This record gives sequence, structure tokens and C-alpha cells, in this order.
Amino acid sequence: MTNRYVVVTGASRGLGRTIALALARSGFSVLAGVRRREDGEAVRRAASGWLEPLILDVTSGESLRAAAADAERVTAGRGLAGLVNNAGVALLGPLEQVPLEAAENLFRVNVLGVIAVTQQLLPLLRQAAGRIVNISAVNGKVSIPFLSVYNASKSALEALSDSLRVELAPWSIRVSVVAPGAMRTDIRAEGVRRWAESRASLSPEKHALYERQFGKLRELIAQADSTAAEHDPVTQAVYDALTAEVPQARYLAGPDTAQWMQMASLPDAQRDAAFLSMLG
Repeated sequence: MTNRYVVVTGASRGLGRTIALALARSGFSVLAGVRRREDGEAVRRAASGWLEPLILDVTSGESLRAAAADAERVTAGRGLAGLVNNAGVALLGPLEQVPLEAAENLFRVNVLGVIAVTQQLLPLLRQAAGRIVNISAVNGKVSIPFLSVYNASKSALEALSDSLRVELAPWSIRVSVVAPGAMRTDIRAEGVRRWAESRASLSPEKHALYERQFGKLRELIAQADSTAAEHDPVTQAVYDALTAEVPQARYLAGPDTAQWMQMASLPDAQRDAAFLSMLG
């Protein structure tokens, strides 16, 4: 796979970093999308294969245009074999108390960022009949309480992928969704921290509204973090989506995904009752 170039967004840390390093190790030439040069250098030093940082902020049109130009220069007419849209943020909290600015920022990264990156890099993907892999989550199929905005963004990503898969078929550009379950990252703990910060500014009356649910959710997230899976199922799914002769439209990645899909298949009333029970 030498000279098969792949762009991975959100590669400075977490799942994106693991994906970028795994693909470089597997023989892909990886352009690792990062927002800061120091993060890019850190990923490059950790790589055991060909990997170059690509300065890329998915929320900035100027940054996206510059990144597309850099990718075109590096690939030198060979195009892109793949684009892994991984960059994303999470947001916890009851919809009633989610700051609108935070919700807008999440959609700017998780949804509009995917659209913007894909639009910029499609000419390079078309050159090589490359593939697009969108990193979703089980939240795209099952809406977990107190993650409403994040759930909505992942549902949107699923819908975008379904349309894009058909639209790009004439150029043999395959589109796959990889839906991880609970992976060993700090995304959940970071979400709890941000929710706690936002609660601190509320009046005592509003603070008390979701006090019990907040405490229970913290317990559930701590439990999920203690049993979270390593990243191997996700990196394997991404690799398969980029290399299989006929890639799947969707890959579930993680030991808990079957449980979440079973939850998604329940009648609404049963699913609601299950969540209410979990939240005490």
C-alpha cells in the first residue's frame, strides 16, 4: 500500500491518533490532520510508517483550503485512497441546560466539519477512486439520555453517509460508517467535566433539577470507562473499510455494540423504560 495516501482528521489524540498510527503501520501513507504543529510532530515521532502532519481545522474554511492544497501537493497526482472523518467532540447534559453555543460548536465539528472536509477532498478521492470512512458511534442508532445533541450529530452523520454512498457510486468511491461502542478514551470523562462546569453557573433551583440524574450518570460513565475496550476493533474496521474488495456500509466496532443495537431495536416504550431504570 506504499503511496496509498489517506487523510485522517482529528489525529492529534484519542481514537484518531490510534487510527492514523495503525494505518501508517499497515503501509498506508498517512496525512494526519491536526490543528497544532506540535501535536503533528508528536504523532509523526510516534509513527512506525510514513506519516506526515496535515494542519487542518475542520471548522475553518481557510484551514481546509490550505490543507487540500497541501494534500494535492504531497500526493502529486496520485490522489487519495481514503479519507477517515474522525474529528469530533462530545457534549453531555440535559437538553434544557445545554448552552446553545456549545451545541452549535458540536454540530460545527461533528457534522458541518465532515461535510466541509469531504467537499474539499473529493477531487483527490475521485482521482484514485478512494474511499470515505466516517467514524460515527452507537449513538447514531440509539439515543442515550443526556447525550441528545451528540446523538443528533451522529444520527446526522449516518444519514449523510447513506446519501453520499449512492451519490458517489458512479466514481466507485465507497462510503462506510464505523460505529464504535465504548472505547478507552477520555471523551466521556471530558464530557462529564464540561457538564459539571456548566452546572456551576446555574441558579440553585436549576442546579437541583437534574442533580440526581447527574450523579447517577457519573456513576454509569465511570463504570463504562472501567470496562471500555481498546481501540483494536475500530482500527481493524477502518482498515477493512479501506481495503476490502466490497466494504460494508456499516461496521460495528467493540464488544458492547451488539447490546446497544439490541437496545435500539426495542419498542420505544421498552427502551425508555430501560433507560429510566438505568438512571434510577
